[in-house]
Amino acid sequence: MLKNSSWKLEETNLAEFGSRFEKDHHKEEGALETAWGKDTGVGSKTGLWVWRIEKFQVVAVPEKDYGLFYTGDSYIVLNTYSKNGSDALLHDIHFWLGAETSLDEAGTAAYKTVELDDYLDGKPIQHREVDGHESKLFLSNFETFSTRAGGFQSGFHHWSEPEYPARLLMVKSSPTKSSSVVVREVPKSMINTGDVFILDTGKVLYQWNGRESSGIERVKAAEYAHGIEADRAGNVNVETIDEGDRDQGRLWAALGGEVEIKPAEAVAAEPEYVKKLFRLSNASGKLEFTEEGSGPKVNQDMLDSNDVFILDVHHEIFVWVGANANAEEHRNSLHYAQEYIKREGHRSQTPISKVMEEGDHSMFDNALNRF
Repeated sequence: MLKNSSWKLEETNLAEFGSRFEKDHHKEEGALETAWGKDTGVGSKTGLWVWRIEKFQVVAVPEKDYGLFYTGDSYIVLNTYSKNGSDALLHDIHFWLGAETSLDEAGTAAYKTVELDDYLDGKPIQHREVDGHESKLFLSNFETFSTRAGGFQSGFHHWSEPEYPARLLMVKSSPTKSSSVVVREVPKSMINTGDVFILDTGKVLYQWNGRESSGIERVKAAEYAHGIEADRAGNVNVETIDEGDRDQGRLWAALGGEVEIKPAEAVAAEPEYVKKLFRLSNASGKLEFTEEGSGPKVNQDMLDSNDVFILDVHHEIFVWVGANANAEEHRNSLHYAQEYIKREGHRSQTPISKVMEEGDHSMFDNALNRF
């Protein structure tokens, strides 16, 4: 959940990004953007690109920092790939909004996402990602995904500062592949037997391995901790503690007292959810948003190329734009998706992906058939 954020999702133009801009205008503007212009390879080869919004400018992130995101910033991530040896290039564009990013940065990221999409001739699938609620697809782009407090104003040299506020990091296997991990700052109430945690006190890094944590989580946590040690020029000690060790007392002391260790399933459990499908159409003369069905009866046959459909599978919202959907339906599709999840209250951070019927919509198909 977004806490103490300097922006409110429902108050930004993110709900309707793309609805106010003409395609030709963005194509022209996109061609002038140096971040993905000539000699960058964007649009002409496969690869991953990450940009951060700095003072309304799109600035390339060094490859060594791919996977590290500052919660005070907004980012754009482009993954270009091909399938089955085909020469055709496919694109996923994600814009990621940190919990503490500014309204201006969030709006710029949304605007530039539309611009990049049009620069690539509308072929990409667009994804809105919110800090702490990232889609599995987004996380799959990185071997290690982690967030860090601060932002552009504090720069990438966070570790060179003399003071380090204590923080507890959870290292958890990525939901996308077993060889990757996600690192997040969490409250101590999240400590459980199934994950690995790093307590960063500034001068000492305590790595605590839950009894049921995986080997890859332990290895990746050690790599992450030693990466911090290197960043601080070795001016920090790394201590590894396994659950149940007598040395565990040092960790509790650093946390301000012993913590109840929860069972892994208490943290990992996800609520069951029934998928829902909605139609957005102006066939009646005005835009109407209606529920078409829910549960197992929702299937491919319910889609109509003349309209826009919104699929809710709880962990993600998909906007499917039919090949013959008219301009008004297309233009308002993301707005209605945003309005829908806003009505759901606590789900305003849910990832949203827009796919075109004439493009690659395999993710949509998988979600439609799976849930």
